[in-house]
Amino acid sequence: MLSNVQIIARGLVLLSLVLSISACGFRLRGSIEVPDVLQQTHISGLAEFSDLNQELKRVLQRSGSEVLLSSGNAKSIITISGENFRRRALSVDAVGQASEYELYYRFNFGIKSSDGEEIVPNQAISVTRDYQFDPNNVLAKDAEEAQIRADMVKFSVRQMMRRVNSQLKSKQTQ
Repeated sequence: MLSNVQIIARGLVLLSLVLSISACGFRLRGSIEVPDVLQQTHISGLAEFSDLNQELKRVLQRSGSEVLLSSGNAKSIITISGENFRRRALSVDAVGQASEYELYYRFNFGIKSSDGEEIVPNQAISVTRDYQFDPNNVLAKDAEEAQIRADMVKFSVRQMMRRVNSQLKSKQTQ
């Protein structure tokens, strides 16, 4: 059984940890802020049910944006091009089978207003991940690769939105 002194000591340690974390600026990652210019937007250049299109829609809608099916009423148009996933062997074992793979994901994007003015210039987002491969456990490793690919898409969309926010804020201060 804990004495009152031990309970108070643990409480003080916990309180000091919470205060030190909040003092350093740490905060949980919440939804991504979407600039006003993206409140009514259209996404072009992607298949309707591609992973990237679905994730981009999800992020925009969670942030209060309206994703339109046509560019007619949109304030902005996000154009995605050159989406590419690649996998290459990083290392092989003694019998020549791959034991480690690298996944590479890249796409280009640009944002224009409905009247054709460039809001965010064309640029590339790329993400690289590697993972160990076990030829004796192929099904599990295929599922792991699929999960890594999905995580790469999610990460790249968040990276894209951070870039857009940063570039639009820098334009406002100029």
